[in-house]
Amino acid sequence: MNPLELETLQTPISNLARVVYCVYLRPSLKAGSQKVTVNNKAIMTLLNNKKEVITLGRQITAIFQELKKAGLVEISESLEPSQSLHKQEVSLPLSQLPQSLNDPSFHSQHKAMQVSWRPTESVFNDLCKLVGLLEAFYSADELGEFIAYWIGRIDSQHTEYQWTQKLVIHLKQRRQRIPIAEQKTASGHQYVTPSAGIVFDDNVAKLIEQYKDHI
Repeated sequence: MNPLELETLQTPISNLARVVYCVYLRPSLKAGSQKVTVNNKAIMTLLNNKKEVITLGRQITAIFQELKKAGLVEISESLEPSQSLHKQEVSLPLSQLPQSLNDPSFHSQHKAMQVSWRPTESVFNDLCKLVGLLEAFYSADELGEFIAYWIGRIDSQHTEYQWTQKLVIHLKQRRQRIPIAEQKTASGHQYVTPSAGIVFDDNVAKLIEQYKDHI
């Protein structure tokens, strides 16, 4: 395993999730591939080695959702969160990394969140590609929301990579929710900004209709 995987595995996830990743998923990768086909029976056999702790497929699905939230696993967006993953392929995005993410400086120093923090552009862009974030940018509101959440948690100290990973996952989860105030276009399970054009809301349309004869 590479340093980024080891670093991510130290974030707050359950030991069951760590075991599934380290003992089942990672060794199952074939050379040059990032995909593994899930076998629920094999995972149950692994986790129930000494004591029965997993008996249902949905428990395994919950473990994979936990790994997905941490950024260790990518699951097809066509699958519902509660759907069984048995015989489905999942990806391990951190198993093969762009060269920029192997820079030791991104993993050597742990810091608390600062008001002035901004992600390193190369790390941000590469992580967006790894986790499948369709729009590799963030607005001032999105960054401010992220910093405001973590600024008061002075006990949370992370590396540059870890902070950027958290931001990218936050953005992806934010864009997977149905937007309320912004005009967005559905693309898979994410909502993206539509291409340039003029969009009129109902009030503007009514005003145009009311005064069109005077134009």
